[in-house]
Amino acid sequence: MRENSSTPGLRLRTRRLVTEALSDTALELFDASGFDHVTVADIARAAGISQRSFFRYFGNKEDVVFGDRIPTAEEIRDELCRHLAGRTPWDALRATFVVAAEQMDGDEGRWKRATRVICHTPALRARYLEKHLAWTGVLVPELAARLEPGGQVARLKAQTMINTALACFDVALENWADDEEGRSLAALVGEVFGFVDIARD
Repeated sequence: MRENSSTPGLRLRTRRLVTEALSDTALELFDASGFDHVTVADIARAAGISQRSFFRYFGNKEDVVFGDRIPTAEEIRDELCRHLAGRTPWDALRATFVVAAEQMDGDEGRWKRATRVICHTPALRARYLEKHLAWTGVLVPELAARLEPGGQVARLKAQTMINTALACFDVALENWADDEEGRSLAALVGEVFGFVDIARD
């Protein structure tokens, strides 16, 4: 009975390990040769599996790059709400993206490869920007509700602040992906957000 009850957990862990190994193989190929020049057959060959096996883990090549790495809009919203108490809206946005950066620092090699691939592939870049739009859609109401004056002015302020925060995060992310000095993404995010603080003074 104990063996049967543990089997699903073991299967999930095994699947996760295989998925991560396959993703790493694909990202190395994408990073070295370019996303558009690598086929599913190339990935399967390098991983020592069949193309049919590849599609058991990923629906297509894009899913290899994104997978479940990028936070959902709801996750970003919940993180922002957690930081809004006791902070200004801008400082709450900074804290939200610093937390995201710290999580990415914990899986640096994989995230750096994925970021380089996304930045150098127009189709992937477009999909990444779709994520930004989803984040903006849920963050604007949360931020606008805490800004004065209310109404349309508050919404415009919230849109401006959130899009500025996303731009700061992207600047830090792109520089971090090619950084050879060992700086953390969290440190870069804090630094880039600070440039906006200077511009406001």
